[in-house]
Amino acid sequence: MKRRKEGEGWYGKISYQDFEEELKDLAGVEKKIREAQNKIAGTGSGISHELISLEIASPDVPDLTLIDLPGITRVAVNGQDANIGDKIKSLIQRFITKQETISLVVVPCNVDIATTEALKMAQEVDPEGERTLGNK
Repeated sequence: MKRRKEGEGWYGKISYQDFEEELKDLAGVEKKIREAQNKIAGTGSGISHELISLEIASPDVPDLTLIDLPGITRVAVNGQDANIGDKIKSLIQRFITKQETISLVVVPCNVDIATTEALKMAQEVDPEGERTLGNK
């Protein structure tokens, strides 16, 4: 997200692989993201280390880069690779080890936070909890 000056209009752009498209309105953003996910990782079941970049510029947003990573899967479903959990952990590890990264660990309310694998991974790379939100 990039903050624009007051009075400047909304702007959006999605890019991945060799594709780039300017987005005309906010309403179509979700559809464009899903199309990109399906092209890169397959329809609904795979993952990829390739990034989908979504740039949004508006007077109503802060300057912020957010990287949305998948949740950790333990059981392969719908034709996923048997080692999908290891692939996801590898992808997460690639980002959380960077010192400039702040990790926001999201845990469902029906899960004991002490048993959360994502929090364990964050604590391994940030033992003092200085870059982790969601630590105990």
